[in-house]
Amino acid sequence: MFSFALTNQRRTAVIVGVLFVIATSFLFLGEAFYRRFLDAPDVLEIAVQNKPTIVLGLAIELICILAMPLIGAFIFPILSRVSVGMAASYFFFRSFEAVILISSALTNKFAILSLSEAYAAEGDPANLEAALALARAQNLWTNTDAPIYNVVFVCGALCLYAVLFYARLIPRWISLWGLLSASLLGVLAASAVFVRLPPLWEGALIAPLAVQEMVMALWFIFRGFDTSDLSHPNSGP
Repeated sequence: MFSFALTNQRRTAVIVGVLFVIATSFLFLGEAFYRRFLDAPDVLEIAVQNKPTIVLGLAIELICILAMPLIGAFIFPILSRVSVGMAASYFFFRSFEAVILISSALTNKFAILSLSEAYAAEGDPANLEAALALARAQNLWTNTDAPIYNVVFVCGALCLYAVLFYARLIPRWISLWGLLSASLLGVLAASAVFVRLPPLWEGALIAPLAVQEMVMALWFIFRGFDTSDLSHPNSGP
């Protein structure tokens, strides 16, 4: 029985690690395909000309988005041995991330592509420009580099790293790295509600957490969880 449980726990760690790699790397990979077109000033003219590339990038981003709630679901049995409340909160915030991105950010990007198609079909330029401005305005708040999404992301990250740190499920230096990086990103997201920071600052504050997630993912894949200290289930933060 113990051997079987250990095997399942090891499998869970690998799955969670792979999902973290997908959720982080596919986000940047997808943006590499579509962002230069959808952020261009003449997007209404050029997006339809590059539709296959844009759709491919958005499809990759969709895979990234779907991986987010799966992380919360697969790691739930491990985290719940420390704190059911924190495990449930982490699953909630990761699922909420996916809802925000699919219902707003991703939908708006496909909408911009549709606006470009309408522009190519000689639609009313004034109306199309107004619709484009609306889609972009919404994404300023809900995209992956926007305040609302990042506040939700940080809430989930803090739940995860607090449990990992408290229970020593992974080396504490990795958990502490995550806690500090998530806190910095939270400050950035809160500040962005009031003032837009330079893109260089945003990248500098996001990069440490992105790197940390990859280090943590590799630890999950190759070393797994250390549950030796979990002698009292459900007694945690």
